[in-house]
Amino acid sequence: MQQSPARAVLVTTRPVQNAHTGLDLSVPEYQEIRGKMMSGHVEYNIVVVTQLAAFKSSKHKREDVIQFMVSKKYSEIEEFYQKLVTCYPQSSLPPLPRKVLFVGESDIRERRVMFNEIMKAIAKEADLATSPELLEFLGTRSAGGVDFKGKNLPDKEEEDNEAFDFFREKGVPDIVPQFESLKERDIKSAKEEEDEEEDGDIDPLGVIKYDFIFIFWE
Repeated sequence: MQQSPARAVLVTTRPVQNAHTGLDLSVPEYQEIRGKMMSGHVEYNIVVVTQLAAFKSSKHKREDVIQFMVSKKYSEIEEFYQKLVTCYPQSSLPPLPRKVLFVGESDIRERRVMFNEIMKAIAKEADLATSPELLEFLGTRSAGGVDFKGKNLPDKEEEDNEAFDFFREKGVPDIVPQFESLKERDIKSAKEEEDEEEDGDIDPLGVIKYDFIFIFWE
């Protein structure tokens, strides 16, 4: 999954209405994004209010309720919707807004209302509210190994920092100079063998054979 841009995650006093899923979703507004040469598109702002640990960072407490917002285009919501109805055929979701050739202001307002109903329905169903498809759609970390209601998992950046600190504190010797010395020694050895073969006999085909030792650097 492509990494999502940083978003503002706030701890809120707003209660979660869907206590059984720990998640509220709504689409209260939309915004028009203008492009070049009179082009542009519409993004629908999805507000997430949740207590689920899968949406929190390791800095949040278990009892914290957090709120953040993601913006999605019609095509992105449509793709997500089709994944849900395919993977969870038992779920009953409101219909997707129809596609039209030319989108007007009334179409955009109608889509916002229908998207709002769809998101509210998703948040009410436990299977959908904790689905990997929803995690991906909302741009949180991968669902693999996520504990939805238990202890928050550490962020990847924090894990990397901890690993770095471990090696630094343990005083692991710097092995790069050792490899550099080995590399120079191997090159020198190969050069000496090359000189010896130039002074010696050439094979019948007139091709000098060389043996090299390669060191691969990542």
